[in-house]
Amino acid sequence: MGTVYNRGTKHKPKWWVGYKEASEEWTYAPSGQPTKEQARRYVERIEANIAAGRVGIERPGKAESCDALFNDWSKSITNRNAKDDRYRLENHLRPAFGGLTPRALTMAAILAWLDAQRKGEAPRKVRPTKPTPPPSDRKRPGPRPKPREPKPVRVKPARLSDASIRHNLNLLSRFLGWCVEHGHAQHNPVRDIPQGKRPRQAAKTDTPWLDDDATVVALMRALPEPIGLMFYLANRAGLRTGEVAGLRMADLAYLAEGTIRVRYSYDGPLKEDKHSAGKTKWVPSPDDAEAILAAHVKQRAADKAKPEDFVFPCAGRDGSYYRKEFIETRWAVAAKACNVDLTWYEATRHSFVSRNLTRGATLDEVSGAVGHSSPGVTRRYYDHFIRKTFSPTLRAGLPAGPKQ
Repeated sequence: MGTVYNRGTKHKPKWWVGYKEASEEWTYAPSGQPTKEQARRYVERIEANIAAGRVGIERPGKAESCDALFNDWSKSITNRNAKDDRYRLENHLRPAFGGLTPRALTMAAILAWLDAQRKGEAPRKVRPTKPTPPPSDRKRPGPRPKPREPKPVRVKPARLSDASIRHNLNLLSRFLGWCVEHGHAQHNPVRDIPQGKRPRQAAKTDTPWLDDDATVVALMRALPEPIGLMFYLANRAGLRTGEVAGLRMADLAYLAEGTIRVRYSYDGPLKEDKHSAGKTKWVPSPDDAEAILAAHVKQRAADKAKPEDFVFPCAGRDGSYYRKEFIETRWAVAAKACNVDLTWYEATRHSFVSRNLTRGATLDEVSGAVGHSSPGVTRRYYDHFIRKTFSPTLRAGLPAGPKQ
């Protein structure tokens, strides 16, 4: 017997129906009926047609292939990682599913594709090698150049990492959701895959971090200005490289209130702002931030910096922001001088989370400060700190001690 369910809201319902076809596979589709009772009669007519040997909703052979739909969907991708998504689409999704229809993308086919990726047997796009030009017989004047040694060929591993497989699965789910929205499919089977079958991203349990405040001061002195101040804010406020490079003068107006406003990553939207809607987040500012940044802010005021000018402008690029490559190059020199074997990320954002969790900060506070979508994301990476760390509230004893 078919099923009827609502995929809309209570006041604006969208009644969908599910029914079992002759092949014993369940199909889900919008009914287009205004009431639940009409949707129930609708699915009963579909089941009667199937029992009589007729097709339910979609006629076989009429659906477009995924290869053609991939082209239309690729043009509609407008997120900040659109370039990476299109690369994965061409190298992983199209070779695997280009010749199928959305109806053929069942949960069994997707699970088989996940297993093939783990074993390194999934079809992938192979880049053609450049043909070697034939040797020229033309004699050139001067000494004969020395023969160059051939560069080593970088062979990519056939087996994908769990993180890459997870990204491919999410991309396929987005494509199938687009197909459902535009009427090319009736259901997204990726949503039916149980959690135990999904690729899981490994937790970072062994990443080192910076806990010595004296080392932080030494690194600030070893870094050139204003990279040292940028490192200070990233380490004490948990800012990403792009966020600290994209700070504006108006964002520091809240230092006295104990917060810093963050609106940009470099010159674009924040990583959390997937729709470029102008999202703003607030991070905690250190108690000594005003004193440490006072000389730099005073110099920026003397330079007649406007409220929307960068706090840390790059002098060699006409007042633009510092690039990530430039910052990490200076960091490598300073870290080596201070005998610190950490990357910029490990010494800044990762150290901010690890330090505060071990010192008793709550999970909700730290998750909100770094801008994670939920405390569950923070727990996934820092559960090894959370398990053995408890806040003073949980460890509170009796006010006057136990009575004898």
